[in-house]
Amino acid sequence: MNFLEDLFKKDNLLARIISLVVACFLWAYVMMEQNPVIERYYEVPLQQKNVTETMAIFNVPDVVTVQVRASRLLLDDSATAAISAYIDLKGVAEGQQKLPVNAFFSRGEVVNVFPKEVNVLVDHITEKTVPVVTQVVDNSDEDLTVDNNGIDPAYVTLKGASSKLSKIREVVAPVNIKGQRENFQAECVLTALDENDKPVTDVQILPDKATVNAVIIRKMISEELPVRVAISGELQEGISITQMQVLPEKVRITAPPSVLKKMEEISTKPIDITSLNGSIEVAAELDLPDKVIPDVRAVRVRFSVERQ
Repeated sequence: MNFLEDLFKKDNLLARIISLVVACFLWAYVMMEQNPVIERYYEVPLQQKNVTETMAIFNVPDVVTVQVRASRLLLDDSATAAISAYIDLKGVAEGQQKLPVNAFFSRGEVVNVFPKEVNVLVDHITEKTVPVVTQVVDNSDEDLTVDNNGIDPAYVTLKGASSKLSKIREVVAPVNIKGQRENFQAECVLTALDENDKPVTDVQILPDKATVNAVIIRKMISEELPVRVAISGELQEGISITQMQVLPEKVRITAPPSVLKKMEEISTKPIDITSLNGSIEVAAELDLPDKVIPDVRAVRVRFSVERQ
């Protein structure tokens, strides 16, 4: 008993050390039982570091999956805030690049990252100036449009990756003229379009709005259509038409879209063949609907006939 009493006296250094070791062992044992080291997966945003003002980066995934290891108490829902994932673009050349994904976990250890690498497109920022044109939208009257004058500003500056700017065909100011019959003013949000009239994203338009003093005009389009000869009356007995030639065979007309789309040919006014008894050439006036403007108003029709 005297030995144990001496061993655990307050001034006995060895006793204190033994007590501390035993306490640490017990603490570690309890922690391993109650709060073991485990692994979990977290989705975290993928950051971009060392991106300069003249760089444009594409095809970067929004998030990556990071596998981490730590005690169970540290791997709660708040652990996401302690995990960072990034790609480093310092000194990276333009073009397609394969970059490693780096990850850090301030509460424990990073075991793995998925994906380990990402393929990105590195481009440079550039600018160009382009004109603004109007684009009619939501128009119930296909014969109406607005002209391209009266747009303020008439030109805008595009800023973005060179690969994006090269695709842009024009910048449009969408103007809604549904129900409009008189000139009006509208503020329009500008859109950059490619060759297929698809919007080009990730491009800055400066300024991004324009004021359009919309002047309503009636659309007129032109097309060449074949001429059909209309005939009235009946041929005399014993006479037949062997050939009929129209000069010109086609006539170009100009008309509103709603009128022209219904026309497949142009007819002459009826030619009376009752008195036809020999080969002849006659002038035939075209029979035109309202709002149709022809290049010529009459054609020549040659009849070749024979007696039976």
